Amino acid sequence: MFLLIPPEQNSIYWSLCLVAALIVFVAALKAPWGQLAALNQRQHAWYGATLGLAFFWLLQVNVLDVLAFHPLAVTTLTLVFGWHLAVVAGAFALLINAVLLGRLGVQFPVELLLNVIVPATVSAGFIWGLERMRVRNVFIFMLGGGFVGAMLSLLAVLCCSALLFYILQADAQWAMLAQYAHLYALMLFPEGFINGAMTSVLIVFYPHLVRTYDDDSYLDSNL
Repeated sequence: MFLLIPPEQNSIYWSLCLVAALIVFVAALKAPWGQLAALNQRQHAWYGATLGLAFFWLLQVNVLDVLAFHPLAVTTLTLVFGWHLAVVAGAFALLINAVLLGRLGVQFPVELLLNVIVPATVSAGFIWGLERMRVRNVFIFMLGGGFVGAMLSLLAVLCCSALLFYILQADAQWAMLAQYAHLYALMLFPEGFINGAMTSVLIVFYPHLVRTYDDDSYLDSNL
C-alpha cells in the first residue's frame, strides 16, 4: 500500500527510514544464505519469487495517488523462505516495483515497512504460534498459516497505517483511509485465498522448498 506522508514530518520520516534500514540490514545479515545456495531449486525459487512479487504488485488500485491497494502475498513468501529471506526478497521486489512505476522516492521506506516488514513479521509470528499448538495437522499449517495468517497480516497493515496517520496528525490522509477502509474488508478473503492456495500447492508438490514446513511434525505425528 502506498501512503503519502506530509513533508513537514521530517523527524518521523527519518525515524521510519532508520527503522526500515536496520530491519532489512539485520534480515540480510542473519539470512541463511548458505542453505539457500546449497539447493539450486530453492535458490531459483527465491529469485523467481522476488521478480514475480514485483510484477504481481503492479496489480493495484490507486486512490487519488495517496492510497494504493494490491494483494501482498508476503505470507507465502515468509512460509516458504522464512522471515529473514522474505524481508530481503520483499525489499528487492518493492525496489523493482517502485522503479517500474516511477515511484522510487521518499515514500519508499514507509512502503517497505507496511508492504513487507509488517506482514512478514505478523505471518512469522502466527506460524510461531501454530508450531506451539498441540494439534499438529497439515491442514492447520496450510489453512491456518496460509489463509488466516495472510488475513491477519493485512489487518496488521491497516492498523499500522491508521497508527501512522494518527502519529503524523495527517487529518486528510486519516479521513481518506477511513473512507476507503472497507476496501480492506473486501480484500481480506482474496488475500487469504491467494496465500492459502499457493501454500497448499507448494506443500503438496514441493514440500522440501517450504522452509517453515516439517513433514515429521505435521504428518508423522498423526499416523
